[in-house]
Amino acid sequence: MVSVRCVGCGAIVPEVDGPTHAYMTAAPGCWARYCSLEDWKAILSGEDAIGVVQDLVDCFAVQHATNPERRNRQSVAVHLMSLCSSLERSVSGPERRERLATWVGRDYPLLEPTPVSFALTVSDIVAAPPALRAWTIERMAEASWAAWSAHHDTVRAFLASFG
Repeated sequence: MVSVRCVGCGAIVPEVDGPTHAYMTAAPGCWARYCSLEDWKAILSGEDAIGVVQDLVDCFAVQHATNPERRNRQSVAVHLMSLCSSLERSVSGPERRERLATWVGRDYPLLEPTPVSFALTVSDIVAAPPALRAWTIERMAEASWAAWSAHHDTVRAFLASFG
């Protein structure tokens, strides 16, 4: 099978024809890998399950930030805010989901430069044994947040503006 580098996250993914996200710039093979986790996400349980899923969503969004269109700028900003809330403020997954709904109503600036590659991507999550996926997603969240270090102060300011 022929592989390509995802323009968003930098992962090497299968070159396939297929759907992509409406506004996140990702190779069809990368989007297919992300979507392949739906069954695994559906069987998660316990109080940390929502946080694990939210981290996965947040990471995919911030790793596919190359589209300057308004919806994608908003997505990157609010998902970085979610990662910051989790990693620096220990906000739970359910509470982050509630906050996301209040954060989306703004027009956020394009955060440049965007990282060009990430230490862990959805390809690593798919490759991990199911029993280690949640742990790997936690590492992916830490690495994704670290990759955006040039914008940490901006993201913290976004959060502060909400009180």
